[in-house]
Amino acid sequence: MSSTSSVENVHRVTKGALLTVQGRTHAVDLVGDTSLGYDPAVLEQYRAGVVSTVPLLVRADACDGAGMTVGEVTWVMDPERVPPAGFLSAVVPGQPFPAVQEYLLHVHVTIPDLLPGITLRNAAASGPVILRNSNAVAFPPANDEYELVQPVGLEDAGNPGPLLATIERFPTIVNPLR
Repeated sequence: MSSTSSVENVHRVTKGALLTVQGRTHAVDLVGDTSLGYDPAVLEQYRAGVVSTVPLLVRADACDGAGMTVGEVTWVMDPERVPPAGFLSAVVPGQPFPAVQEYLLHVHVTIPDLLPGITLRNAAASGPVILRNSNAVAFPPANDEYELVQPVGLEDAGNPGPLLATIERFPTIVNPLR
């Protein structure tokens, strides 16, 4: 990312995320915001068809929500681990849209009713959380659907190793129409 980085703030709504905790799967709804860093010169070249990919770096991410059988859930960007860059990439080189867009991030998750006093993080073996839209038609996104690329194991950030929970599904709408 160049020193001339811009930030795009997006709102997101997640309905029907599935978290498996202690052998039980729970549905959770969350609402939050993400800040994406990018180089505006590269985005301009992308829109002109000169380059086929724009690196996107999650700079901030936070959401809160709840589920009937799980209680309150919080999700924030891991303050200690910088995620690898995601991207906006043309499906057909030279034509900016449709495109594939991915957000990559490391997270801290708390579920106080089920795991009191424990902050979870995505396990190193699981890699970053990857949310993908395989049919992006604009940037910034507007009412675009993103889905978790693969399940993500969560471990105790204070005692890494054993998985205590898994994010199974994370259907998200970015910048939903109001």
